[in-house]
Amino acid sequence: MFRWLVNFGFLALPIAATIGILLGIQSQREASGQPPLFVPKLDNKVVETTYCQKSFGVHPETKGQEYTLNPNQWGWTQGDAGFLCMNVTTFNNQTYATNTTAPEWKIFWQYPQATGDGNNVHAFSNIMVDGGVFPAGLKSVSKIGIDVTWTMRTDNDTGPADAVALAAANVNANVAIDMFMDSDKSKAGDSAKATYEVMVWFAAYGGSTHTVGQDVGVVATLNLNGTTFDLYYGVNLNKQNVLTWKATAPAQDFHGDLRPLIDEIFKLGRTGYPTEADYLGYFSFGSETYFSDKPVTFSVPSLSVDVRTN
Repeated sequence: MFRWLVNFGFLALPIAATIGILLGIQSQREASGQPPLFVPKLDNKVVETTYCQKSFGVHPETKGQEYTLNPNQWGWTQGDAGFLCMNVTTFNNQTYATNTTAPEWKIFWQYPQATGDGNNVHAFSNIMVDGGVFPAGLKSVSKIGIDVTWTMRTDNDTGPADAVALAAANVNANVAIDMFMDSDKSKAGDSAKATYEVMVWFAAYGGSTHTVGQDVGVVATLNLNGTTFDLYYGVNLNKQNVLTWKATAPAQDFHGDLRPLIDEIFKLGRTGYPTEADYLGYFSFGSETYFSDKPVTFSVPSLSVDVRTN
């Protein structure tokens, strides 16, 4: 009996050590946004996870359309002043309200204003459409449906964005969709190599939050589902042609098809603009965070992106 207990003791030690190591690896993979070693049992639990890393994607499991979320602090380095964390709420049963519904998410952030000629855009925290939807030929894209509700505040209230409070806190940030296009399928999905960047700004707070080409003037104006957008065109530092549809007033609830905005660009037919022969390779929604004197909360309680092709 004693010999059996001793043998079991020696056997249990490596088993315990192995489990401990595997659990440690599992936690590390989850923290870095990698897929788990163990597939969890599906249940009806709602899980909220916080990510404060500089940049890498978080890809929640879902039975519907796939999304990748990223704090994306591309203009911030570890040790610099400021912070940003992203909270993502996921369902363990991997089933959301509709087949295209995204997980609820929010960011908490505060960055100081850069001095001199320093970069003031510290991050573009976003959620990206994933799972093989792109690249898609623009000629074949029949609908770019988006249903979104968002808010931006400097307190813990969940109500609508308070423009007066945001101005008092010197908040400089936008709320935007970012799309990249190119005649080459592979380049269309690369934000650094794509020839065209097309953005849709639902809001812009603060005097530093300008679109590329805004100083040149409005190229076109279009009213879409009750929201008026002005189009600006310019070339960024990466030599990409940037076209931005900017809402003339914050649109915190938008429900409609963005395809008419793309069609209007085609109608203009100007040099440096994308055409139906190009591909849409990247689509994301988020907030470019510049700087603020107070902590800011940007929340996205409801989002669905429905891209359809012929």
